[in-house]
Amino acid sequence: LATCPNAREIGDRAEAIQCAIADLLPDDVLVIAGKGHETSQIFNNQAFPFKDTAIARATIEAIKGLNR
Repeated sequence: LATCPNAREIGDRAEAIQCAIADLLPDDVLVIAGKGHETSQIFNNQAFPFKDTAIARATIEAIKGLNR
């Protein structure tokens, strides 16, 4: 991150996805990478349900609702 002055580090994956989507401008492309087919996140040796696609879809729908 030191060589990317405009980069932000967001430790919470859901929050990072939400912020990235909210910051998109027309013609931007967002790649959400790293989890692929995985449907959970592991914290303290415990798996919690988590789908990047569900977070992204809900965020997009919420933004659409605000723009109506």
